[in-house]
Amino acid sequence: MRISTQQMHQRAVELIQEQQGRLAKTQGQLASGKRFEAASEDPAAAVLAMRLTREIAATQRYQANAEAVRNRQVAEEGTLTRVTDLLHTVRELVIQGNNDTLTVADRRALSESLGLHLDELLALANARDSSGEYYFAGFQSGTRPFSRDAQGQFIYHGDQGQRTLGIGPGVSVPMTDSGESVFQRVRAGNGTFVTASDPANAGSGAISAGQATASFTPGSYNIGFSQTGPDGSLVYVVQDGVGNLVVSGNYVSGAAIGFAGAEVTVTGIPAEGDRFTVEPAGYRNIFSVIQGAAEALAAVDDEPVARANLHAQLDRGLAELDGALEQVLLQRARVGSRLTLIDSQTLANEAFQSASNEALSSAQDLDYAEATARLQLQLVGLEAAQRSYLSIQGLSLFRFLG
Repeated sequence: MRISTQQMHQRAVELIQEQQGRLAKTQGQLASGKRFEAASEDPAAAVLAMRLTREIAATQRYQANAEAVRNRQVAEEGTLTRVTDLLHTVRELVIQGNNDTLTVADRRALSESLGLHLDELLALANARDSSGEYYFAGFQSGTRPFSRDAQGQFIYHGDQGQRTLGIGPGVSVPMTDSGESVFQRVRAGNGTFVTASDPANAGSGAISAGQATASFTPGSYNIGFSQTGPDGSLVYVVQDGVGNLVVSGNYVSGAAIGFAGAEVTVTGIPAEGDRFTVEPAGYRNIFSVIQGAAEALAAVDDEPVARANLHAQLDRGLAELDGALEQVLLQRARVGSRLTLIDSQTLANEAFQSASNEALSSAQDLDYAEATARLQLQLVGLEAAQRSYLSIQGLSLFRFLG
């Protein structure tokens, strides 16, 4: 086979260009720090790198979400702590007001204090985060959740929804809460039934909030009083909602009256015909509970009947405040559980991100030691190719003729 001089020159140039191409590729790898620039150079590694890159980006978003939710939950927990402290203060004022040694002026001063605390509670229920969204409005986070109308009624403008934010694969945490579940749905009375004095009562009898046992039979009951015997002793008669006798007995101030699994006490001296009612407990809002106590303290005078009604109202208010405190503490526990979940998921995200970064580095990052050694070899190869070309480019038969 004959090889012409032109073929020799052409082949030498091609070899030099191949060496230069390899050298340029290695230089590019060293400059970028990546093993490949195009997916075609290592398809399997390229697919793995793209998947890991997507997962790392998603984890970074989860971490940002977790931080945002954590900040909001910490702020909400602080608001609920202030609500708890305020309710404890209100409870102390109600206990203080439920004392016969106070004057009318003293009670009205306590009523004014309760009014100020009520305004503070309303402001806390309408608290917002740094972005201007309300904590306790459900999905309606841009709407002020609570207001008071001209008649003094408290209105909730939010809903029952909860906005959530993903903090991990399949893990979401609420961003908002329903104001109704926190401030509105407080069980009236003792949580099972509500006691009340008949407005027509003429005596000084006052009924307690009472308590129910597991055997309590829900329903409406009336406790009536009448005088019997020459000594004018009082007896009580408990009837159900349709007038059937449930139980009766001699009245002793402060002694328990038990019926249908319930137990109440009446103190003072009821008048002939006085009666008290026991009704199934509905729901009240915390604002109305405080407002009711404030109004009771403001309206009372020093008459025995008025004081008896005041005691009954404040006793019921104390029971409802206890229920409100329990409800707020339950919400604080929910927030605490969320913060625990956020911390746990954040650690899991960090571990996943670290492992993914290592896997991504293995898939696409360059081995600098190997690449540097390869660059040196390629430089030697290129130099050898260039020198050999210089040696052969002057070869020709015409140099030996003539």
